[in-house]
Amino acid sequence: MSKLPFKVVAVDMDGTFMRDDQTFDHKRFDRVLTKLRADGGHFIVSSGRPYPRLRRDFTGFLDRIDMIADNGSLLIQDEQIISTHLLTHRATLDLIRFIQEHYPESSMIVTGVENSYTTVDASPNFKQTMNFYYPDRVEVSDLIAAISPHDRITKITLSYRKDFSKELEQEFNKHHAEKIHCTSSGFGLLDIVPYSVNKGSAIEYFLRYFDAKPSKLIAFGDGMNDKEMLELAGYSYAMANGEPELKKVAKYEAPSNNDDGVLQILDSYLNK
Repeated sequence: MSKLPFKVVAVDMDGTFMRDDQTFDHKRFDRVLTKLRADGGHFIVSSGRPYPRLRRDFTGFLDRIDMIADNGSLLIQDEQIISTHLLTHRATLDLIRFIQEHYPESSMIVTGVENSYTTVDASPNFKQTMNFYYPDRVEVSDLIAAISPHDRITKITLSYRKDFSKELEQEFNKHHAEKIHCTSSGFGLLDIVPYSVNKGSAIEYFLRYFDAKPSKLIAFGDGMNDKEMLELAGYSYAMANGEPELKKVAKYEAPSNNDDGVLQILDSYLNK
């Protein structure tokens, strides 16, 4: 029997597990992970980041963690993709045209399992951010022409000055049979994924696999794309630096990401 009140840990990355300088304490994480696994626990990284970026982030730990990438579109276990939720080719092109018509001021990146595409004329700030998350992205002059029916598209990400995720989702879904879900990361980026895809539904998949109830889940997040995950968890923590609306959802508050809040909380449970 586990001494812990939870069996599964799920953590967001940006603004949660990662410090603002894109680092985390590897030695402390190794100690926490070793204790967690010795007590029968599982650790899931649940992020909007693409899988190739997460692989780089957790080099040296990949055989001891599971991953949810692209806000729930990709599930990874034992370094293998075990579940995918894809936008169809037609829906992808319809979305690109819709965004170009209604939100022309937004820069865009289209994420695929194999390739990710952005435009040559995307804003310099957007490109700089995407250089980190998508170091192997392809710049093209025309997204419509570049994306083939063979590309397995998991997500479209937009830049924004004011969050229009609800508006975009409602207006697109009103006129299209294939529905989409939009969520804000809180960092001036908006993610579009297939309808019903979110971190919560992805975590439910893993809970079934681990034969664990939601009451045995501890989850950490800072933005509204973590909402469903925190609503599911028996132990839900919003970061001190998190969005005020998410703090209303969470049962508890963790120290900030820059203070290694996730590792602090996990340490407090593991060392009781």
